[in-house]
Amino acid sequence: MKILFWFRKSESKEQVKAKDPVGSIQCRITIQNSAVELGSTGISCKKSSWNPENQTLRGDSLRATRANKVIRDTTANLEKLFDMLATKYSYVSPSTLKDYYLSKKKFTYSITEIFDAWNDHRRKLAEKGSISPNTFEVHENYLRHIGEYFKVRGVARPIEIPDNFFQDFYDWMLMADRSGERFARKVSEFAKQVFTWAEKKRLCHRLQACAEPLPGKADTEENLDTTHLTVPQLTKLISFDFFKLVAAGQIVSQTAETLSVERDAFVFNCFTGMHHCDYTKKDFHIEQYKAATFLTGHRQKTKKRFAIKLLEPAIAILNKYGGDYKNLPVKSNQKRNASLKQIAAFAGLPILLSTKIARKTFADIALNVMLMTPDDVAQCLGLTSTRYLKNYVRIREERLLKVMPSWANLQEAC
Repeated sequence: MKILFWFRKSESKEQVKAKDPVGSIQCRITIQNSAVELGSTGISCKKSSWNPENQTLRGDSLRATRANKVIRDTTANLEKLFDMLATKYSYVSPSTLKDYYLSKKKFTYSITEIFDAWNDHRRKLAEKGSISPNTFEVHENYLRHIGEYFKVRGVARPIEIPDNFFQDFYDWMLMADRSGERFARKVSEFAKQVFTWAEKKRLCHRLQACAEPLPGKADTEENLDTTHLTVPQLTKLISFDFFKLVAAGQIVSQTAETLSVERDAFVFNCFTGMHHCDYTKKDFHIEQYKAATFLTGHRQKTKKRFAIKLLEPAIAILNKYGGDYKNLPVKSNQKRNASLKQIAAFAGLPILLSTKIARKTFADIALNVMLMTPDDVAQCLGLTSTRYLKNYVRIREERLLKVMPSWANLQEAC
């Protein structure tokens, strides 16, 4: 490492034409041919007073003595900090050294410590009601993916994070078959959010990786994932007998029982549109109205009331578990999604099932098959506005075919 102090002339009009201009002493750090300006040392003097060869102010006045002490202390502190960082990390960039020096930050915060601090921060927000418990749980899952990546790559501290981190992490998520492109992009965005927060809290330096474009495609109305089951696919899933696979020697009875139970939970939500967190909390009610069965409750996230008329398949599942919604099977989102992947494979469904697919299936059936209005569908989903409906469903030709009359019908109507 090289430390250079240099004279910078003042840019004021008076000093531009002066023969012996006044300026300030700047500091520059160079490491392996890479340089960065540390900025002003706070020392001002005339150009003639600066000795660039000795890196000192000329003379023995009290002012010069104090200025030279600042230069010596700055040099000593930079060298000490560089040596401390160099003992822990294979490479210390000049920009990293600058960030730590100017901020006087603790340089030993690990990624695990940062994640713990983030979780504590988000947990407090959840306790205050600023974010939902489900959002907190989702973010914990995101951190798990990011933490496992760092473990595989042998990265323990922010200073070790490479500039191409987001691209490498995105590729790792896809290549390790951990997710699709949309989820990998979403977790990458979350990782950037965490490290930006950590920088503001002075838990780490500014990552160069955060200045790089994020990989993948950001969500737009054109590429929003509204994957759902069609009515024939849902019918096939409802009637599928997993115990036939036992007879064929493909799975054991315990697996068939587990998959049947998970299928029931998934199908029930295909007819209710409930979010996984609302389903597992079971803070909803079954009510009778004019010989029809309704499910009512409030969304945890939006606090909005929802009400859905239960169709025959949902009522059959409810009756299967004693007619009491509290008996409906419950698992964590992660475990349920793992079972749903098996269910899709055995049932021959060309879709990677997840708990979110059930909610989107309800939205599609309601809007495009039953021809419910967007306002009604949004209310059933517990959304605060129809503008969020685009995250779940798109208007398809099937709906338009039913609601748009022919030219002949229009002529007859007139």
